[in-house]
Amino acid sequence: MAHLHLTVRLFSDRYHGSEWPPSPARLFQALVAGAKTGAPVRDWGAAHEGALRWLESLGAPDILARPGRDAQRYTVFVPNNSLAEGKSTKTAKAVAPKILVGHSPGEADVVYRWEVPDSQAARVHLPALDEVTAHLRALGWGVDFAAAGASLNESGSAPDGLEVFSPGARSGLSLRVPATGLLAHLQECHTAFLGRISTKGIDPYTRPTRFGQARYRRANSLPPRRWIAFELQKADGSLFAARWDEAQTVAAWLRHAAGKALLQEELDEAWVNSYVFGHTGPEALGHRLSFVPLPSIGHQHSDGGIRRVAIMEPPSASRTDAEALDLLRFKLPGSTLTDDKKAARAILVTPADLHKTLRFYVDEALVWETVTPMVLHGYNTLRDRISIVKTDRLLRQAFEAAGFPETIIKVMTFQRAPYWAGCEAAPDIRVPRHLAPWPRVHVRVEFNQPVPGPVVAGIGRHCGVGVFAARG
Repeated sequence: MAHLHLTVRLFSDRYHGSEWPPSPARLFQALVAGAKTGAPVRDWGAAHEGALRWLESLGAPDILARPGRDAQRYTVFVPNNSLAEGKSTKTAKAVAPKILVGHSPGEADVVYRWEVPDSQAARVHLPALDEVTAHLRALGWGVDFAAAGASLNESGSAPDGLEVFSPGARSGLSLRVPATGLLAHLQECHTAFLGRISTKGIDPYTRPTRFGQARYRRANSLPPRRWIAFELQKADGSLFAARWDEAQTVAAWLRHAAGKALLQEELDEAWVNSYVFGHTGPEALGHRLSFVPLPSIGHQHSDGGIRRVAIMEPPSASRTDAEALDLLRFKLPGSTLTDDKKAARAILVTPADLHKTLRFYVDEALVWETVTPMVLHGYNTLRDRISIVKTDRLLRQAFEAAGFPETIIKVMTFQRAPYWAGCEAAPDIRVPRHLAPWPRVHVRVEFNQPVPGPVVAGIGRHCGVGVFAARG
């Protein structure tokens, strides 16, 4: 089976686009811009148009990209596009570049790899496609100068040092991909842009919109867990905050609201009782939704108050199970959480800026530390003293049960004291009666590879205990 490779080499080890790796649609747009700007447009012909139309039809490619890590963010001030006469205004622009690990001039930084079922068609279009890629100027922002080339590879192999991102994941990085008709749509948008100013005013709607979408997952990485999140508000619209040690109580409120909402649908009641309420058999104890209170952390003056909550799927969730989270995403906003006496306590509201609000819990990171302590599934003492060996074994088993294999764990430490300001000592957390006899510890874990959040572990992970936050 032949593979088409479009290989991109960046001139710098800094990349300023909004996503890494750059989306296949971003590459397609950059190729069209390079081939139809300036002198190269004189050579544009039917062969080039045919090659790009053929490329549209290939679907989402694998992406092989150099590892990228976040550089220091900064803000620049640029002229504001204002038509007000006599005014010179500036607007702030946030810059969040990526540093390409192992970048070397002349070496491949990104390879887009399509499996080509018809190698003869690929050989027909390859010369024109190579001419188009040769005119690439930049990929990302205008300062991200780049060069590219096209080739056919019979083996599908790629340069060393690149991570493989494959499409078709249920969850993960969502990237735009070329769709049939994209080239014609880009030409329409360019024409609209040239005529955007008229006697009727300015038409700002000239950006391309007709893209495909694909979910990408890094090869050999843990699949991201699907989740939804909400803020807790009082009836007057102000934020509601429960105490840090009430995590399992808030989780119970949320579980009850979720189960009640799903029982209103035409769903199997036995499935709701098992997957939502947690009445599972001994062979599937972990196959259930986790209800995760999210204490406020990240600042030296954080108080650990619970103002936000999340609901998370288990690693074993099937496509049928996914219906629960999809329904709750729409049914729960505006719902009221009630306590065991049926008194109204808080209202669920979708956060305005979801990632900024929850970044400590949903980012990808190497190091994670408990916000609410892990509850172990066995005793960790030997002759009335805490055994490091027994605790380490119990922790590794707990992570394995939660979907984090021992092979990706680099090092772990544990302690009674909290890692985050606003949190409290491990024994001070309230737990359900059936978990009360078991040891509770705060844990710091460093993985061998970045792990996406949310991260929860321990036998209390379904009821708000054993929640981790990313240490950047």
